[in-house]
Amino acid sequence: MLTGVRVSAYCTLTALLLTGPPAVAQTPSAPPAAATFNVFIGSMPVGFERVELVQDSGGWTIRSRGDLAHPINLQNRRFEIRYDEQWRPRSLTIQGIRNDAPFSLQTTFDETGATSAVEQAGQQATLSEPTPADAVVLPEYFFAAYEALAARLAGAEIGAQFSVFVPPQGATLAKLDGISTSRIETASAVINARVHNLLFEQAGAPVAVAVWTDAGQRLVRVTIPQAGLDVAREDVVSVSARVRQVSHAGDEDTRIESEGFSLAVTITTPVDHPRPVGGWPAVLLVPSSSSTDRDGTVSGVPILGQIANALADAGYLTLRYDRRGSGQSGGRSESATIETHADDARALVRYLDRRDDVDQDRITLLGHDDGGWVAIIAARRERRADNLVLVGTPAGTGTELILEQQRAALDQLAVPEAERAENIRLQRQIHDAVLDGGTWNGVPEAMRSQADTPWFRSFLEFDAADALRRTRQPLLILRGSLDQQAGPHHAEQLEVVARTRRREATVEVLTLDGLDHLLVETESSDQPAYGDLSRSSVSQLFTNRLINWLARTR
Repeated sequence: MLTGVRVSAYCTLTALLLTGPPAVAQTPSAPPAAATFNVFIGSMPVGFERVELVQDSGGWTIRSRGDLAHPINLQNRRFEIRYDEQWRPRSLTIQGIRNDAPFSLQTTFDETGATSAVEQAGQQATLSEPTPADAVVLPEYFFAAYEALAARLAGAEIGAQFSVFVPPQGATLAKLDGISTSRIETASAVINARVHNLLFEQAGAPVAVAVWTDAGQRLVRVTIPQAGLDVAREDVVSVSARVRQVSHAGDEDTRIESEGFSLAVTITTPVDHPRPVGGWPAVLLVPSSSSTDRDGTVSGVPILGQIANALADAGYLTLRYDRRGSGQSGGRSESATIETHADDARALVRYLDRRDDVDQDRITLLGHDDGGWVAIIAARRERRADNLVLVGTPAGTGTELILEQQRAALDQLAVPEAERAENIRLQRQIHDAVLDGGTWNGVPEAMRSQADTPWFRSFLEFDAADALRRTRQPLLILRGSLDQQAGPHHAEQLEVVARTRRREATVEVLTLDGLDHLLVETESSDQPAYGDLSRSSVSQLFTNRLINWLARTR
């Protein structure tokens, strides 16, 4: 981290030696008590950071302590940064342990730049870098530092630029690319958050970072889609909290009983449409394991929420929900499996079937990504499900999928062959241990704690082909031509299996030009373009093709 590691999927920024024009800081509201931020990678919790912001006569001090597990592996023993009253940095102190090696960093700032004393694994170095006097200091993986950026964003307009220093490497620029709002409902308050979409300069392509602030200009959330990283204040990711990224005039939030608990759902009914005599055709939207909420939000794009709105506008009743043990739904996520998630989907299909305003012969299950696997199981077992739609859904087994995605990531990072082989060997060992065919000897405890769960075992064991061949519903397989997470061979394999089912079970496969895995229009398939947070709309090409198929399938 402090010695210029290779850029990876978990690096937040790659610093360049750049300068930029000054930005005006504003004073946050009187700070509340220290806040805890939860850290997630790929929707999986990896740790926390306890943050405190204090104002005194000399300016502002931000302090934090925390613990981040694999893949970051960082113990934050002490983080303290001091700014003057105009939010110009004065000093930075860091003490911690990274990958079992102690390190420390002491940086002082003056009008000429930054001087850093670094000690890591017994080695010492002193580095000096010319640094703008008004730079925002953002050490990698110390997210408390974003409190200063939150203050600097107050009153900033689109196009504003900020100097950023990533110690001890150097400086870069961040440009404010867009501003939006998001309504967060918690058990005790409603937070009208301001979402600042920034682009951080780096070699090759900019890195997009979203910084959420509350009405007092305090930090609420930081998301870095390219790294799958989400850092959120504890109150906004509690079970009782919900972020409304999309809304519709026909939305109704309610709770539906499943197996001893209730699922939090949003039902969207068409407005400005006459209700059909036989009731509305209905679509149940099944989220993927990587989505963060019932809107199916992945990398900042509320995929299912936008699909729900488009379907409602076309005359379809939709239902989307928080997965068991997440969001506002009950149940326990740690004991959940693909099978139990499918049981929840079945309960929701039966609920739709009981509604007087739903056409019982036109209930469709739609799953995105591995949510398609949940939808397949539910469709196989639930006779009330009439149609099945798989969007960007992988084929094969969970074991095969993880190894495939790991190889793709290693290729993209150009990992040396020896390191590549070791990563793959370790991943295979974990799979064998989870499936009772091997041991955990030599596997880091943090990795074991994440892998040795009912959910991961069920994921590894799941076989999409075996489950799909036992379904009976008309099937639509949709994918974007630039989808790099579920390449074309996945749709081809699903189609081959689906055509071996009963003769009357129809199959249609559609590949949509120019769309990525998030169903967003993009220009290149070289790498997922999830970094651009302004690209937040599911393509109308997708919704038009989906609606056309649903209209023809009765």
